[in-house]
Amino acid sequence: MKHLFVGFVLIALVPVQAGWASGKDEQEVQNIIEKAMGNWSALNADANEAYYTTSDRAVFFDFTPMQYVGWKTYKSEIEKVQGLIEKFRITLSDDLSVRVLGKAAWAHATWKMDFVYKDGRQLHLEGRLTEVLEKQKGRWKIVHEHASVPTSP
Repeated sequence: MKHLFVGFVLIALVPVQAGWASGKDEQEVQNIIEKAMGNWSALNADANEAYYTTSDRAVFFDFTPMQYVGWKTYKSEIEKVQGLIEKFRITLSDDLSVRVLGKAAWAHATWKMDFVYKDGRQLHLEGRLTEVLEKQKGRWKIVHEHASVPTSP
């Protein structure tokens, strides 16, 4: 009876495991995240419309302000900040991890950001990133983003 129970459990897990994506899907999602971060580094918010959902219901959490609702709001507010910046770079750490299940994907990583403002100020931040993607019309789109920096103890 014990072996029969174990057999049923293993059979029940097969569909769950089969739902996980192939390395191809995971690589595609990783490439999108890397390209999106590259576009932010290039101060090119327009280019990220290819990688982010344009939904007005999507929520993006940033370290300031608390959140943006809708792609248009996110892009508009980021462009205001970019107008103050001379040079900007996001560097993803080598801990980027991607998981795909059907038409949904999520990823997380740590990052470093370096800012040089037009007034000469410089800022270095280290933080974390979580991305949620959805396959929409055959293309992966970032539908939720959460970037944060650790608080001081």
